[in-house]
Amino acid sequence: MFLLLDQNSRLPDDSQGLFVAILWSLWTSRNNLIFQNFSENHNAVIERARAMLLTRKIIPVVTTTTPIVLSDKWMPPSFGWIKCSTDGAFDDITGENGAGYVMRDFTSKAYLCAAMVFEVSSAEEAEARAIRGVLKKAVDQKMTHIIIESDAKKLVEQFSSGLFDGDSSTDAIFKDIKLYSSKLSACIFSFQPRTCNYVDHELAQWAKCKKSSMYWSVPPAWLAPTVEGDHYPFEGL
Repeated sequence: MFLLLDQNSRLPDDSQGLFVAILWSLWTSRNNLIFQNFSENHNAVIERARAMLLTRKIIPVVTTTTPIVLSDKWMPPSFGWIKCSTDGAFDDITGENGAGYVMRDFTSKAYLCAAMVFEVSSAEEAEARAIRGVLKKAVDQKMTHIIIESDAKKLVEQFSSGLFDGDSSTDAIFKDIKLYSSKLSACIFSFQPRTCNYVDHELAQWAKCKKSSMYWSVPPAWLAPTVEGDHYPFEGL
C-alpha cells in the first residue's frame, strides 16, 4: 500500500506493474516449493513476472475510463528462453479432436511444430495432451528454460499452483506434465487468449480436420502466413 497508493512514496506508474507482477510470481514460486517440492531461482521468478506483463499493452496514463486491453499479438520471450504455445480442439458431438504446438525463440523464429490426434473424451483432455506433448519434446531436445502458453486458463492456473491431480481420464497426463516440467531448469505456465497466438490453434484444427498427426522441424508452407502475421516485430520490443 505504501509503494502503490501513498502520494509521497508510491512507485512511478511505469514501475507499479512490474512490482505487482513480481509479488505474484514470488507467491507462485512459494506455492511451487510447498506443493510441488520444486525450487526456482530468481531468474525464473523474474521471467514469469515479465511473461505476465507482456500479455498486456502498455498504457501510459490509466484513468477510470481507460481500459486495460489484452495484447492481440504473440510476444517473443527473453534471450535464452523458448515459448511453447499449445492448443487443443474437441467436438462434443462427434468426438473429433486435435492438438497443436509450436516453439519459438526470442527472434520469433518458429520451429518444431506439431499437429496431433489422440483418443480423448473432453476439451480439457485435448488441451492437456497438447501441453504434455510439447513438454516431452522440450525434454527430448534438452531445453532448459521454457514458457508454456495456453488458452486453457483453468489448466494454467492449476499447474502454476503446483497441482497435478486430475480425474480418471486426465490424472496420468497431469502426472506426466509434472514429471517433464520438473526435468527443466525453469518452466512457466502462462495463460494467453487465442488472439495472442493463432499458430497452435491452426495446427490443432488441421489435426482435427485431417484426423492425422504430423511433426515439422520448420513450419509447413500453408502455416507460414499465420506465423508471419501472428507476432509483433522483434525490433519493436
